[in-house]
Amino acid sequence: MMERKQTVRHFLDEHVSEYVGEENRPVVEKKADEIMATGIKIKDAAHVASAILTHCDYFISTDKRLLRYATDEIRMVNPIDFVREWEGEK
Repeated sequence: MMERKQTVRHFLDEHVSEYVGEENRPVVEKKADEIMATGIKIKDAAHVASAILTHCDYFISTDKRLLRYATDEIRMVNPIDFVREWEGEK
């Protein structure tokens, strides 16, 4: 588990500034910790936190466990449902 945490911290160190800006690092880390408290793995939590904080409307995944994460901050969908919803909006 410690190796995974180090891997994610390394990912955040290398890429947070590209996704959400270095100044938002503490916010990303805090949000990722909140998401992990629901049972989501650390890497997935970091990705979802970044998507939420950059105001994405959708988080698209094929991971059924991750798709069960419930929040009103972002719409968690699989690729097929995303395409159906997106096409329905046209």
